[in-house]
Amino acid sequence: MANASADRVRADVLVAGATAPGLVAAVRAAREGLSVALVTPEAQLGGSFPSLGAIETHYAGNRAPLLEEVMARIRLHYAATYGENSEPYRTATGGGLATGGMLTFEPRVAEIVCEAMIAAEKNIRVWRRHALAGVTVRGGLVREAAFAHEVTGARLTVEAAAFVEAADEGDFMAAAGVEFRVGREARAEFGEPNAGRVFARWVRGQFPRDAVEGRLNLLVKSATTESPLPGSTGEGDGEIQNYSVRLCLSRDPANRRKLDAPPAGYDREAFAPILRSVAEKETLRLPFHHRLLIYTLEETAAMDHVFHGHPLPNRKRSWNATNLTAGSRGYATAGPAARRAIERRHVDHALGLMWFLQNDPAVPAAIRAQAAEWGLAADEFSARGHVPPMYVREARRLAGRAVFTENDARLAPGLARAPVRADSIGITEFSLDSLACTMERRPGTLCDGQLFQMEASRPGQVGFGVMLPRAIENLIVVNPMSATHVGWGAVRQTPTLMHLAESAAWAVVLAARTGRAVAAVGVDALQRHLAARGVMLAFFNDVDMNIRDPWISAVQYLGTKGFFGSYDARPADPLSAAVARLWVAAVGSIARADHDAMALARAVRAAETAPSPPISRGEFHALLGRPAPAEAAAAISRAAACHLCFETSALAPPP
Repeated sequence: MANASADRVRADVLVAGATAPGLVAAVRAAREGLSVALVTPEAQLGGSFPSLGAIETHYAGNRAPLLEEVMARIRLHYAATYGENSEPYRTATGGGLATGGMLTFEPRVAEIVCEAMIAAEKNIRVWRRHALAGVTVRGGLVREAAFAHEVTGARLTVEAAAFVEAADEGDFMAAAGVEFRVGREARAEFGEPNAGRVFARWVRGQFPRDAVEGRLNLLVKSATTESPLPGSTGEGDGEIQNYSVRLCLSRDPANRRKLDAPPAGYDREAFAPILRSVAEKETLRLPFHHRLLIYTLEETAAMDHVFHGHPLPNRKRSWNATNLTAGSRGYATAGPAARRAIERRHVDHALGLMWFLQNDPAVPAAIRAQAAEWGLAADEFSARGHVPPMYVREARRLAGRAVFTENDARLAPGLARAPVRADSIGITEFSLDSLACTMERRPGTLCDGQLFQMEASRPGQVGFGVMLPRAIENLIVVNPMSATHVGWGAVRQTPTLMHLAESAAWAVVLAARTGRAVAAVGVDALQRHLAARGVMLAFFNDVDMNIRDPWISAVQYLGTKGFFGSYDARPADPLSAAVARLWVAAVGSIARADHDAMALARAVRAAETAPSPPISRGEFHALLGRPAPAEAAAAISRAAACHLCFETSALAPPP
């Protein structure tokens, strides 16, 4: 590849955007021998990921190699720097009840990890502070992309065989003429119960109940939202969920920067309702981000909880109560100047809220004193005045060859799991989750659009088609992928996007090795490749990707084809004769486009709930047309049977 000063370069793949999923895609492609041009408008790598301060997930298991590597590098940093018996290491790896045991980190540590992973790859060249200037498309292929340096104006043109959209805003795909969505779908468009204008209410308890009672291997949370309440019209509109500037705060006197003055344009009346609502006990009148403060002001005097968010190592906190409801309007398709103005409003809102809590004379003196213990962490985001980039939760979303909807993350009729997707290349595990979209509410409800469907949500499968534009063959979208507004709530968490980005990168690699455009890569071959390399395709309660036994690949692959009607693989259990017949009948068809994975899953579920004797190894081999095995009379385990089906299906003629 030409050096970074060249105005025209050639690479195997261009990754547009240095978000966490963009970095994962770049690293995987580079490690597999492809030359990668990574171009970003930012000076730092990682996008908003460092400011989040946590790997926010509801699943504690292993799901994708590069996601696990990022987590391992964070743990190693704290172990090597402070020791495994230190407070920083314990906070990072334990997280405590406040984070549900999630891995937490200081933003600067995430930045160190991101920079180190990219610097270690000789096949990656990075261009920072380069804004997109144009995309050239001919004959259904992206041919090249132009960028300009934000300070010097110097032009950069990148030619590549494959292109990866990895920015939060989806500017690259839009410039390529790709169809996209902004806003909320109507309920009727995809039959989504929570679509459109929707009002809900919190329910406190332990959710999901299946996890509480041991039937679902997910973390338990202390709240869920109800089904849509009266007044929820389901009408679609252009609204999206709110954004925030997630400040990193420190209570270490040697490492905190106090606010000397309120931000420009500070409006005390924007925050005064917090105190009035405390006095009147009418907290539901407030936006959700203010009510977080109210709940904790009433329930505890500990400032660790008043500054709601993740506790981080070294006496820091990621403050997750700075959301600006309706402040995201217009951002998705705005130009650079308008976006900067929107981000400035979010920064001023976050700093203004902090100033209010620390300085307003109407705030109780005890609270002001506790708030005064905190300041902006002086060793974080130093190049940005100790303020992180804005967290863009939702902007453009690809309108792709498939669409991930709310119903892809809910129980499917006739199954004890979410729908099976035969082209799955990854999973979701997070709740269907949207922050408020507007300030409108109904009596006793949250703001319009606020959802956290912890009880109703289930791990879903994400098909290859949600990353593929309809009319361009060599562009794959790893960040603002094809999902409805409600479906995006299950996809948008950084671990899921990093997981899916690794799958997308493998598709790019296979495309390069076979001389195809990425959209032409065979899904069956891609899935087999992913499963063999530790990338989860199907969620199971009892199968984790850290297991290296050969049957793991088989269970993962067959989990996309309808071989399981629930989240229980039960690998050690004997296979029943009824299920065996269904599996064997499907072996010849599972690689075909007309294979009906959902019909098979429902049939398997019905067979599993009816009495049926186990089948022997000899009988199962005979049904598959395989040579008689040793110990033919012994029952065959479900894991061994899956492995045989997997091997046998690979020998079938290609579709």
